Amino acid sequence: MSAKNSGFPKVVGTGSVSVKIYKVRNKVYRTTLKNGTVKTKPRFCFKVSFFANRRRFQKDFADLDEAKAYAVKSSENIDSGHLGALPFTDADARMLATSKEAVKPTGLPLDLVAKEYAALWLALGGKEAKVTPLEVIRDHVRRGLHKLPKILLPFAVDEMHRLRELGGTNKSYLKVLKVYLNPLKLAFNCPLTSITSAQISEYLRKLDVGARSKNNARATIGAFFKFCKEQGWLPRDHEGIELVSKFKEPVTDITIFTPWEVTQFLTRARVEMIPFLAIGAFAGLRSAEIERLDWNEVHLVDKFIEVKAQKAKTAARRIVPISDNLAAWLKDRVKTTGSVVPYDNVNKQIGWLEEDVDEALAMAALKKAAAKAGNDDWKPDALLEYHRKCGKAARSEDALKEGKTKRSHVKTEQPKARPGLTFLPDQTPVKYQPCPWKKNALRHSYISYRVAEVQDVPKVALEAGNSGQMIFQHYRELVQAKDAKEWFGITPKT
Repeated sequence: MSAKNSGFPKVVGTGSVSVKIYKVRNKVYRTTLKNGTVKTKPRFCFKVSFFANRRRFQKDFADLDEAKAYAVKSSENIDSGHLGALPFTDADARMLATSKEAVKPTGLPLDLVAKEYAALWLALGGKEAKVTPLEVIRDHVRRGLHKLPKILLPFAVDEMHRLRELGGTNKSYLKVLKVYLNPLKLAFNCPLTSITSAQISEYLRKLDVGARSKNNARATIGAFFKFCKEQGWLPRDHEGIELVSKFKEPVTDITIFTPWEVTQFLTRARVEMIPFLAIGAFAGLRSAEIERLDWNEVHLVDKFIEVKAQKAKTAARRIVPISDNLAAWLKDRVKTTGSVVPYDNVNKQIGWLEEDVDEALAMAALKKAAAKAGNDDWKPDALLEYHRKCGKAARSEDALKEGKTKRSHVKTEQPKARPGLTFLPDQTPVKYQPCPWKKNALRHSYISYRVAEVQDVPKVALEAGNSGQMIFQHYRELVQAKDAKEWFGITPKT
């Protein structure tokens, strides 16, 4: 019988809900008549079908009236939102019973457990997750993250410095730890585990230093977090500084010394300072590497310097040749053992050297100008005294502009001497060629002149402990071969 002729499916509805009743042929009965004829008689059932809560529900009835009553009741439940009144399948019932039994030890309702598991699943990446929530929790329990000791950051910083000092860490690195971690102690007097990447990022942004110094501070803090993980004070998967972005450093041109400039520093330096300057200029070691260097690593007879792995920035041992002119500078100063640099603060020594060189150049210009003026009263002592007064006036003016002092202690009419400009006692200006110190210029100069001399970038890269790409990009063709000949021809005056 077709649906059209029978009037099926019948639709029962309340409001916007519709439930359908289908007439389904499910069995055929055979009956044998008295005359032996076999006659078939079909039998039908009535299937109620509807969707609710994103599922299809179906139920069979032998009686049409019962099916209609069930359909009307179901439509009313759906329309009123009483989905709990809808029928459960046997599978649904078994699933509910099993789930309730599983969460029973937690004492939590089943719906809360389901929501929390779904939240964990989504946090791990959902369908793209490589681990399950259960695996993450088991790993968490296995590593005992809930048992981390409550260590304050200031204590951890002091312990790192103490243990590094006991372990024989060189003084230069201990100084770096103090410079970058002592301010961190003042900023974070709190438990280690409470510090976030966002707080570290904000701390670094507010430092009143350049991008390079901020990146140096970032790297040192990263080493500090690594130390804390080794001590068991932070979890092994602590992100450290991974989520702290580096600061963009401005691109600067490579600065080098001219042969005239480096000669001024070498000839006017204190005796103890000459090895530092000469090794930097004619062997290209980094300043920190020279400060860590011992005289037993300077092989003057065999003409090479050994930079040991633990003292090199790249943590790789390298051999640097000693040029003839470097050998001449070290000849009367080399020792069998001991630190090549006897100073704790090389930068302070460089500052004093820069002042000495500038004063010497200014005095040479003043003497020449005084002789030309023909004033016999302007003796060297008088010229030097007035030059220093003018220099003091300049420093006082700078301090006033920078807000380091509230008033000037020098009369305003006093001329201000600065590098390249000084004054005779009658305030006549005298110009001269200045010779300022250039940061990292000793190493930059060596690499530049060495490349020009040997025309072999890979060779120089091995000597300098740098990448060939970096040298090719920044140092090639800065100077010519004739300049290199002059540079490596600078020797002490006999």
